[in-house]
Amino acid sequence: MSKINNDVDILLEKDEKIQSEKKLTNSNKSKIINKIINEDYSNLTIAIKSPHLKGTKHWGELFFSKAIKKSFEKYGFKVIIQEREEWYNKEEFDIALVLRGELNYNPDYSKINIMWNLSHPTFISIEEYEKYDYVFIASKKYADKIKNKAKTNVNALLQCTDPDLFYPEKDENISDEILFVGVTRGIYRTIIKDILKTDHDVTIYGRGWEEFIDEKYVKGYFIPNDRLHKYYSSCKILLNDHWKEMIDEDFPSNRLFDALACGTFVISDKIPSADTLFEGSIVTYEDMDDLNEKINYYLTHEDERVKIAKKGQRIVLENHTFDKRIIEIVSTLKETLSNS
Repeated sequence: MSKINNDVDILLEKDEKIQSEKKLTNSNKSKIINKIINEDYSNLTIAIKSPHLKGTKHWGELFFSKAIKKSFEKYGFKVIIQEREEWYNKEEFDIALVLRGELNYNPDYSKINIMWNLSHPTFISIEEYEKYDYVFIASKKYADKIKNKAKTNVNALLQCTDPDLFYPEKDENISDEILFVGVTRGIYRTIIKDILKTDHDVTIYGRGWEEFIDEKYVKGYFIPNDRLHKYYSSCKILLNDHWKEMIDEDFPSNRLFDALACGTFVISDKIPSADTLFEGSIVTYEDMDDLNEKINYYLTHEDERVKIAKKGQRIVLENHTFDKRIIEIVSTLKETLSNS
């Protein structure tokens, strides 16, 4: 046999293998699609690909994953949570739901692959978005931008809250007037700089602050997630901020949803959708003087403060829970698959 014929045979063999793998992939995917269309959810397993490390208990993504799991299970889905180290293990699943922040996941094309882009949009290329069957983005502004560029299904899906964990419950042993909960992430966050230039005290829970501020302001490093609602409910003002790219691309933080669900009054840095999404129930500030003025005003106008907070609570509970988000995901899958 000539070398040319031998090379041709090898190429044909490789092509047959590739085509065989494609058929297998398409076959597997077709079975999953049919189960979704027929609402055969009890025979579908969703793997939530969370970026938290195995054994860690303080990562927000872990709590987020648990809330998603609970809401999907109400539909009858089987759900597993896979920490970062388990993303590529041999455990069987049908649908991958990737919580995309800083870390990239390589999809298995024999599955239905869903990305929920929660943060750090500038880390993600159009090519990466296009690896997924569905992309949900926690910003309407950014979803509209990507929808016009990426050749895949793109929809806005904002962050949300779990009302079983976040609800009003004051604790008489907690007396923080102005509260901030969050780690430094290696930077001196602007909202803390601003509050400490005023005459107001602030109570901070989070790691890394001793590098930037007097330790007298730091009351603890961590609040357990099942107690966080008590701290939100018991303070008079909760401070909130965002990374610059999250402001620029209008990604409201999940703390806004959690705090409002507790009936908490929030002052935040200015994010574009604050007025429209929350209908004015998030008070935003421009600079240190504006922050100081608004804190002074709302501390002395309790009725107005409480009224704004209750309005925010109603809006979040009616529109922004995990149960609502799972309905959106399932409805989108069914609609697009049925019409394809």
